[in-house]
Amino acid sequence: MKFEPPPSNDFKQFIESYFSRCRAACPRLLAIAGKWTFEDLIPGLSDFDTRFIASDDTTASDWAEMSLAIGKVHTDLARERPDWARNLEHLPGVNLTLSEITDEDYYYPEFQQWTFYDGNSAALATIRNYLDSIPWTYRDEAFHLRKFAAYFGPYQRGIDPAINIGRWENKYPLHSRYMHYFAPPVQSAVALLRRRAVTGKLESLRAAREILPNPQVIDGILDALERHYEIPDDYQEPRLSEIESELHRYLQDAYATLRDQVSLIEIGEHDDRDAVAAKVKRMPSDPADAFREGVKFARLMKGRLLFYAEPIAWFDSIWLIRNELGRIVANFYEKPLAAYGQIRYGRPVPAREVLDRLRGELITPGDWRDVMEFVRVASTPFNDGLAKERARQVAEVFEPVQRLVEALSHDLAQRARTQRAG
Repeated sequence: MKFEPPPSNDFKQFIESYFSRCRAACPRLLAIAGKWTFEDLIPGLSDFDTRFIASDDTTASDWAEMSLAIGKVHTDLARERPDWARNLEHLPGVNLTLSEITDEDYYYPEFQQWTFYDGNSAALATIRNYLDSIPWTYRDEAFHLRKFAAYFGPYQRGIDPAINIGRWENKYPLHSRYMHYFAPPVQSAVALLRRRAVTGKLESLRAAREILPNPQVIDGILDALERHYEIPDDYQEPRLSEIESELHRYLQDAYATLRDQVSLIEIGEHDDRDAVAAKVKRMPSDPADAFREGVKFARLMKGRLLFYAEPIAWFDSIWLIRNELGRIVANFYEKPLAAYGQIRYGRPVPAREVLDRLRGELITPGDWRDVMEFVRVASTPFNDGLAKERARQVAEVFEPVQRLVEALSHDLAQRARTQRAG
């Protein structure tokens, strides 16, 4: 098995270039962050999960304009730098204003897993001081239990295709198993045991080696990372299946160590993936948290879809389009409206009924009609040959959905403030 040598690590150059160009196009941007830590970015194999922080005067229409502007920066860079195709897999996901990321109501435990790379020094200090001051609460425990449950069980082959990897694609099977589907639940197990967040994946693996059973498994992973996965025998059967079994057993043993450390679920000795998922689903939850968890991703979604629709020969976007459109109606229509309805009306209300009730109140009749058109277009099946065209069509009807979730978010914030004042 022949391996391509690892490329040079130019993530620093990428982050600086991307932020400077986005900031020039969007002066309201205050800071750039990314999930995990810099050492977790494996050259040739990792993408970069960007997060942006904007000034407090950023409005819903400003976000819509920024979505297009950042999408253009993204597209231009993808055309100029084919070697950055993997880095540029998607536009920034969670995007917030400074007041939102420092508002208790908006707190999302994933914030603790971000590294802030550049930006306005006062804004960065405000964010860091706020995040450092937050105590561990049920929100953090619930977040990490859900994340652990999402990855618990044997590795599912085919779940994580190698996209835009290029010459390093034959190393991706180990990268996917170790960094995408093993490190995240280990990170959550360490956080649950310590009752505090851990920012990085490698940081989590090193901590797990000290506080969780089976340190030899961690040693093998750290060795593989050090060698940029250039271990030919590990890609062959039966060794690859043995690795998957070892990782699964490790997670089972890690799960058992949580027995006396969590309060939201009961850890059972023989719990399998389905049992853990069912327990996590029954955990008490705040519908406001459920609302905000999804809509944080809406602000630059139009630009993301338009980027995927661009004809860039060396950028493969078909699977990415299918992934986004497969969840877009649930994430930005069904779930937020259902959560809002639960808060507003005190009982479960179907998304369509909530939307109908809000027509003429929080949304205009025109936006009501356009949201329903979004649902129709985004729900219509398509084949791969029409994927780019469908992404463009959904992007064209997305802005009313963004206005809807911004209006609902503003209304929930107002209601929360009123409730606290009363």
